[in-house]
Formats: sequence, structure tokens, C-alpha cells
Amino acid sequence: MTRFLWLPPQAPFICARGCELHRDDWPFGLLVREAILNIFGPGSRMLVILALAVLAGAGSSTYIAVQSQAVRQEVFDLAADGRNVLVISALSNDAPSSINRASCENLHKQQGVDHAGILESAGELDVLPVGTRLPAQRASTTLFRELTNTDLLVGRNLSDRVSRQFTVRSGRDLASAKHADPHPEDLGTSFSVTLPPHPSHPSTARCVVILNAFSDADLASSIIAAQLKVTKNPISVTELLTATTNPVDNYLQRVDRWFPVLLGLLGAVAAVVTTRRRASEIAVYRMSGTSPVSMMTLLTLETLLITGSAALSATAAALTLSSYYLDLAVPILWGCVLAGSWAIFAIVALLDLGVRRPSELAKDR
Repeated sequence: MTRFLWLPPQAPFICARGCELHRDDWPFGLLVREAILNIFGPGSRMLVILALAVLAGAGSSTYIAVQSQAVRQEVFDLAADGRNVLVISALSNDAPSSINRASCENLHKQQGVDHAGILESAGELDVLPVGTRLPAQRASTTLFRELTNTDLLVGRNLSDRVSRQFTVRSGRDLASAKHADPHPEDLGTSFSVTLPPHPSHPSTARCVVILNAFSDADLASSIIAAQLKVTKNPISVTELLTATTNPVDNYLQRVDRWFPVLLGLLGAVAAVVTTRRRASEIAVYRMSGTSPVSMMTLLTLETLLITGSAALSATAAALTLSSYYLDLAVPILWGCVLAGSWAIFAIVALLDLGVRRPSELAKDR
């Protein structure tokens, strides 16, 4: 439905030869007001496009949240299997190395490292009523934090007790025990009894470092090895599980990361088609004395209001779903990219409406 605008004072005037209005004196503030009414006003043809923009912005952020959760789950599944778990030991079994225990445990303070400490076999141990001759190992509390508040850890495969702390007998002594938290299988916590290290042992033959799930193990290996104090023979750094592909790189290089741009282009097409169906309305503006520059300014403002709504919708959805993202800035930036691609395409596609003759526009009903 065509809505006739009211004209600002001193805008048009009547020529001596007729009633053609040819003077344009639109203040920018009135253009902004007119654009707001054209988009948000009751009965506006652009309300559907506005709703589409809001849905596109929210849909973009929601899609990124789904993708982020998928890569997060893949990374954590690989970490549970041993990815980004580094084992530092002698380069050759025939030439043992001695690693300073303090230098190993201090690695947990490094950026990108979650846990670090010694891990060495302790033979077999009788732990009643769990069992006899159970495999045992000693580990730093900086490697398995749950050792801090108990005397020993019992693997979940050895006992079906609940997770709360319980009392066991080791030799003649009573000790507090609890189940070990889930760790990569090759660290042995699920099928062994894990004890704290002997305070009198200042060195070890094996140091384990658990990196952050999103760290680069190849880059971290050389840095970590350089910070260890090693005597006797050279050491090597191996990863428990070397994944054939890097899920983070795959996530960053995926083709569907351009999905927000596609949404923006589709929204721009819909907006252009709808605006062109308003040709008779635009003809009224032109015949009322609105210059091509003011007409294009008005159409640009309308486009920016719509795309701004899309960006705000993407931001609001991102803040609502913030716990699902690897980085909150990503969906917000992609929301701006969606709005930008929409705005650029739509404005360029509508340039001709500002310069066409009003009589031609009036025929495009």
C-alpha cells in the first residue's frame, strides 16, 4: 500500500508553467525518520524483509554454535584417547635419562599446559578390600590433581564403589582412597593404584605433560623439552595419540564457514526484489520533488536499518549462546559480515531506482 509522505517546509515549489515540483530540500533527519517509518511502520512492505534479517542473524549465530560444539566434542574425544598428551623419556631404553622432578612439575604453570608431572611404575600393591597384587604407579599431584586430597587413587576398573572417598588398607596402614578421574587410557589411572611420589626422589625417568585440548603439540614439544633439566642421556618427546588430521584446522578451513555470507546475499536478493515492487511508491517520492541523491540516501538508510537489525540479532543470539562458542567474537564478527554483504549487494542493486525517471517507475506496478 502506497503511503504518501508529507514534505518538509520549503521543499518543493510550483513552477510558473505548471505544477511540477523540482526543488529538493530534505534535511537528513527527516530522511532518517522517513526510512524508519518505511521499515518499521504498520503495514510496511519491508516488515517481512525485516523479519528475514532478524532470522538470518540469529540463524547465523546458532549455526556457528552447532559447529563449535561439534569440533569441541571431537577435540575432547581425541584428548581422551591421548591426543596432546606428551610423554618425555629417554631417547633409548638402553641409555636411561634422569629428569629433574621439580622442572617437570613446574611445566604445569606454562601457558597451554593443563597438567604436568612425573609418572613412573611402582610395581604391585595389596589394597584391601579392592584386591591384591594390583599394578601401582606414582604420579605428581600436579599431574593428577585429585591426588591432592587423598592418599591414593583406585582405578575405576578395579573397584565398583561410588565416587566418594572410602578407606582401604595398604599393608598395615589405613589410607583414604577415591576413584581416579577419567584420563587417557595409556596413563594407567583406570586399571592401577596411583600413589603420590616419594618426597625423597628428586628425579624421574618419565615426565608426562597434558596440553590444553586446543594447543599445538608439535610446537609445544620443543619448547617443553628445552625447559626440562636432564642429566645423563638425551630425551625424546612422544605424543600418546597422533591424530591423522587436526580437527581445529579442519574447522577453520571448512567451506561452510561462509554460510553467513550466503545468508546475507540471499537476504539482499529478497530485499531488492521487495524494494523494486515498491516502484510506484518511489515514483511518488520522485514526482514530489525528491532528488536522485535524496532518493538513494533514503533507500540506503532503509537498507542499513534492515542489515543493522540482522547484526543486532546475530549479536543477541551469540550472547545468549555464549557458552557454546570457542570464541564469542567469532559469531559476532560473522554477523557483521552477513550484514555487510547484504548491505553492499542491496545498495548496489538499487542504485538505478534513484536515477530512473518517475514516469518509468510509475509504470512498474
